[in-house]
Amino acid sequence: MNQGSFIDAIVWFIMLTILFYLNREIEIMRLVGEIEGYLRLYKAVRDKALATTLADFKSVISKKGVEGIDIKLVEKRIKDLVELVFISPTDLDPFGIVRKIKHLLLTSEKTLKKELKSFVPSASDAEIENTLNLLEATRALNFIYKVVNHIYMIGRKFKSLWILMQLDAQLPFITEEVRALEGAIEAFSKGLPVGDSVGPIVAASLIRKYCKQEEMIEEVENTIIAKGIFENRTIYVIKAKGPGGSVGHLDDALEWVINNAGRVDAIITVDAALKLEGEETGSVAEGFGVAIGGIGVEKFNIEELATKHNVPLYAVLIKMSEEEALSVIDEKLYKGIEKAIANVERFIKTRTPENGIIAIIGVGNTIGVAP
Repeated sequence: MNQGSFIDAIVWFIMLTILFYLNREIEIMRLVGEIEGYLRLYKAVRDKALATTLADFKSVISKKGVEGIDIKLVEKRIKDLVELVFISPTDLDPFGIVRKIKHLLLTSEKTLKKELKSFVPSASDAEIENTLNLLEATRALNFIYKVVNHIYMIGRKFKSLWILMQLDAQLPFITEEVRALEGAIEAFSKGLPVGDSVGPIVAASLIRKYCKQEEMIEEVENTIIAKGIFENRTIYVIKAKGPGGSVGHLDDALEWVINNAGRVDAIITVDAALKLEGEETGSVAEGFGVAIGGIGVEKFNIEELATKHNVPLYAVLIKMSEEEALSVIDEKLYKGIEKAIANVERFIKTRTPENGIIAIIGVGNTIGVAP
C-alpha cells in the first residue's frame, strides 16, 4: 500500500467515526425532543386532574355550607395525598399474602374516607367516594409522569441511546393509559357511569327485573346483595353500592351468600374487558373463571370459595379500550350491556339446575349506578 492510499484510508476511517458519532448524537436529540413532548402532555394532564380534584372538593365544602375551614390547608393535604404510597407486604414467605394485601387496602380506604369526611362531616358517602376516585386518578397520573421523567432523566444524564429508545417505544402505550385517566377525570367529577361500570349496570338491571326492593340488603359495607327468582332458580345479585364511585367488597358478599343460602350452584361474574385493536367496542365474550381485574385479592378469594364448595365459575366480558373503560359510557357499550344481560339469562337457563341457587356478581366501579 502506498503512502497516499494509507492516508486516504485513515481519513475515510476518521470521517466514518465522526459520522457515526454525529448520527448517534442526532438520534439522541430526536428522542429527547419526542420524549419531552410526551412529558409536557403528561404534566399538563396531571396538573388538570389535580386542579379538578381540588375544585371538586371545594365545591362539596361550598355546597354543604361548611364554615371555618382553612382552604389552603385542605389544598395542601390533597396535594400530599397525591404523593401517597401503597407499600406491598413482603413476599419472602408468600403464605397469607392475599390476606395481608386486603388488610392494607381496607386500612387505606377507611383512613382516606375518614380524613376527607373530617373536613366535611355533612358530605354524603357518594360525594366522598367520587372525590376519592378523582384522587386515585390524579395519583396514577402523577406516578406515571414521575416514572417516565425519571427514566428520561437517567437516559439523558448518561446519554444512553438504548434507554431513550426503549422508553420512546413504550410511550404510545403509556399515552393510551394517560388519555384513559384523563377521560375518567370528567366522569368522576360529574358522577357519571364509565365503561368500567358495565358490570354494575348489568347487575342493577337484573335487580330491577327480578328482585324485590325489600329483599335488597347491605350485609357487607358498600355492597348490595339482592335476592330474586328467575326461571325457577333463586338468584343473588351482588354489586357495589351506588351511585358513589365504589367497587364494594364482592368476595365478602359472596361468602355471606354461600353461608346464608347453604349452597351456590353457579357463580357468574360480569365485567369489562380490554379489547384488542380491531375488535368491536361492546362485543361480548363468554369465559370460565372469575372476571375481576385489579390487584387480585377479590379474584383469589372468590376462586378459593368456588373451589372449596365445588361451584362452577362462569364469566361474561364486555369488551372496550382502556380509554373507553374510564370515559363516560356510550351507546355501543349500552348495546353490549343488553347482550351481556341476555347471556347471563341464557347461562342460568342452560347451565344451572332447576331450583338452583345462582350468584351473579356485577364487577366494576358503580359510579352513577344505583342502587
